[in-house]
Amino acid sequence: MQRSAARSVLAYNAGRLGLFVGCAVLGFVAGLRGLVLLAVALLVSGVLSWFLLARQRAAMAEALGGAVDRGRSKLAERTAAEDAYAEALQPQAQHRDPSPTQPPIPAQQDVTRPDR
Repeated sequence: MQRSAARSVLAYNAGRLGLFVGCAVLGFVAGLRGLVLLAVALLVSGVLSWFLLARQRAAMAEALGGAVDRGRSKLAERTAAEDAYAEALQPQAQHRDPSPTQPPIPAQQDVTRPDR
């Protein structure tokens, strides 16, 4: 993850945590205690964050999407390099004699359904 992606994730999560703590404090002042306080604070902060943190959430999604795209392109490059390496080794493997312990599979035999 790049610095901008980490910053956007940190900003969004700090905002979520701040909203949760604020809702918990308001619920405590209102007289809520225990599990009810946590449940109400979680529900209210989740709804508020949907509206109040939409810009931060969009920035985080864009930054993470870029990081995922870069990772996928690196994976595709590595896969292509591995395929090229395997194809370079292929002619060497074709010159060898087939293994005498394994007979070739007949073309008419259905190998996917052993009961037939």
